[in-house]
This record gives sequence, structure tokens and C-alpha cells, in this order.
Amino acid sequence: MKEDPDRSLVKRAQCGDTRAFGELVQKYQRRIYELAYNFTHHPEDAYDLSQEIFLRGFKALNRFESKSTFYTWIYRIAKNACIDYTRRRASQKNISFVEEFPADDFLFPSGGPEDVTMHGLEQAELGQEIRNAIQQLSPRQKQVFILRHYEGLALREIADTLHLRVGSVKAHLFSATRKLRDLLAPYLEN
Repeated sequence: MKEDPDRSLVKRAQCGDTRAFGELVQKYQRRIYELAYNFTHHPEDAYDLSQEIFLRGFKALNRFESKSTFYTWIYRIAKNACIDYTRRRASQKNISFVEEFPADDFLFPSGGPEDVTMHGLEQAELGQEIRNAIQQLSPRQKQVFILRHYEGLALREIADTLHLRVGSVKAHLFSATRKLRDLLAPYLEN
């Protein structure tokens, strides 16, 4: 296992240095937010969930033993929090079917609504179709795909994070890619 570049920050945070933990939060908040957004599809819920993830991490920091990298550890906390979120949402009877679209780069590629182009709208539509297709993957395929293509983790890091063999990660990634290719074929032909 390679050396964790965050080890000194973690040690300082474990000794009560809240600034050190703040640096860890700052370093990983975007990645954790994006992971949460992939589960929630709502900017506010993703923000709240990412805050909850870091709070859980802070409370459990003394149990972190450096057997993995800090990111792998906080990712496991995030994965569990996202699963909890999904279960809570599934148990609610009045789930809204209206999805909110964030004002992100897909919608406003040049920085503002006044600059929206047809290309930008097409990108937004394709982005939504990709998100919808990803939701149709099995939970394990979704995790592997997101970690590889959204988080940029290496196959070995994914295997360590999810407690899988590298061969299993490759199989899940292959299946996810094939399914997404089939689901998105009508959009890719144009």
C-alpha cells in the first residue's frame, strides 16, 4: 500500500487540531459532494449529506488506523451514508418525481443563463440521460463505475475500497460499461 499523503493531517486532527481536519474536508469536499449528488440528484440534499459524511468522519476519527488512505476511509463512510439516505428516501411515501437540475456547466457552459446555446442544452439533456442510465445499474456496478470514471480511482484502489478482487472490479466495470452503452445507444447514434 502506498503512503497516505494525508497521514500528518490525520494525526494532527486525531490530537484535536480542528484546522487539520478542516484541511482534509477542504481537500475532499468536492469529491464527497459529487458522490452524494450521484445518489441524491438534488444539490441541497447532496450538500446536507456531504456535511453529514464529514461529521461522521470527525466523530469516528479516533478509530481511523491508517490501514488505508484517508480518502478510502472517508469514502466508506460516504458510501454507508448514501445507502442510508437511499433507504430513508425509499421508505418515504410521498417521494417527488420532479428532479431539480443544478445550474451547472452543462446548463450554463459560458457562465450564465444568458449565454445558453443549443449545444449547451443538448449537453444538459445528454448529461441527464447519462445520470438516468447510471441509476439503472446494479448498486455494485454503479459504485465501481462512479469510482472509476467520476472519482478517477485506479482499479486496485476501487478493489481496496469495496473489498473486492481486481478481477471482480474489472467484471463489474465491463458489465456497467456494456449496459450504459446499450442504454445510451439512441443518444450516441446522433
